[in-house]
Amino acid sequence: MLIQKFHAALYPSESPAVAATGAKLFSHQGHWDGGSTLHCVAMALALLGKIGDPVWLPYHEDGAERAVWDHAWPHYLHGLTLSELASFIAELNIGVRPVMRDGSVASILRFSERELAAGNPVIVGWNQPHPVSAHAALVVGVEGLQNGRSFDAHSLLLLDPACNAPVLAGFNARLDRHGDEGTIYRSSNAARAICLRGVVSIGAIATGDTATAA
Repeated sequence: MLIQKFHAALYPSESPAVAATGAKLFSHQGHWDGGSTLHCVAMALALLGKIGDPVWLPYHEDGAERAVWDHAWPHYLHGLTLSELASFIAELNIGVRPVMRDGSVASILRFSERELAAGNPVIVGWNQPHPVSAHAALVVGVEGLQNGRSFDAHSLLLLDPACNAPVLAGFNARLDRHGDEGTIYRSSNAARAICLRGVVSIGAIATGDTATAA
């Protein structure tokens, strides 16, 4: 049986929203900037309840949105690598911790499935021949085959900041496993082979937890 599992904080209505507040979730990337990772961070923090407005984040004069934007804008045009993204998240100081994972496609799928089930949003990064060499998207779900108690994930369901806002769905793009180590990116207007680089999950730090970020 084909199953899609979404992050519990996502409400896939006519357009994706944060289930707890109804706030619009999708943050769109412009044509000029390299800020896909930063748009993903904003959406992830909204799913975790750390910010309330990922869409109009730069226009807040105070609060967590202002703090995130002040930290983000110096990187907005050129973007961040996955390791830089992990450091960026750790330095926000708003009660979240990053965990970075790379490796085989199968291991990244398993890691993403576990993190989403634990309530931790996941940002995936890859390289591609065009339109830009490096890109990132927010993983909001996994798709796979359920056979009894066994679930075999074969796709990551994405909110890609560079795509149009999804309508009547919880995602606007996907990464499909192709063979043992291949990955295909698919959206409403694209299908191309990509080179998966890894993922960064974002989890909330429990009260009183002073451990350093991974």
